[in-house]
Amino acid sequence: MRHDSGHAPHLPGSDHRLVEGIALIDPMRQGVGAVLRTVQRGFGVTQRHCIDVQVGTSLSTEALLARHLTPADLEREEQRYHCNAPMGLHV
Repeated sequence: MRHDSGHAPHLPGSDHRLVEGIALIDPMRQGVGAVLRTVQRGFGVTQRHCIDVQVGTSLSTEALLARHLTPADLEREEQRYHCNAPMGLHV
């Protein structure tokens, strides 16, 4: 089920606070996967999600709809995977 608010309520990793004083952490920024993504970015390797977003932005609206996508979906993926952030290590 999709939620337009940008978060999934009551699921780990969502930014929805269930209990005051307890903040859930983004799983994309933890563990071995986060280290590998950082190393990839440091070496200038583009994530496949960002390549998909770049290809999607070149498609017409009709072509996106044929793939069951909208420009808003592409924007969400772009923000989720930080596709417009410069390559290399940065904060």
